[in-house]
Amino acid sequence: MPQTVADVMGDVKVRMSPDATLRGLAAELSAARTGLAIVEDPGGDGVISERDVLRAIAAGADLDSARVGEHMTPNPVTVPATTPLADACDLMISRSVRHLLVSDGSGLVGVLNMRDVVGVLSGAADLGSVPPAREV
Repeated sequence: MPQTVADVMGDVKVRMSPDATLRGLAAELSAARTGLAIVEDPGGDGVISERDVLRAIAAGADLDSARVGEHMTPNPVTVPATTPLADACDLMISRSVRHLLVSDGSGLVGVLNMRDVVGVLSGAADLGSVPPAREV
């Protein structure tokens, strides 16, 4: 069984400018089949998730004029790649986050998300190979 975050983390799939529109972000997230983007901002990087987009829509944001930087989370929760997986899970629960950024000390090396954790618990190393759930 994997022991550290590095054993199960995934790659960063989407990077966005804070000036990108929420509609552009949604398209990128959908195309990459992921729920998180890294926001590369000279004032400090952040993250924006699909949930942030939903909150913006619920608050009445116009997807074509609202900017990623207006809705991103600055200073996201980050852990070292050597963090024990159980500790990372505890942190995700205590901070109510579904994603943790993973650093090797010199920069961002990946992302741990809830799907990665569920994959470990279910024994499926590659959830991309799991067939879609049936409707009930």
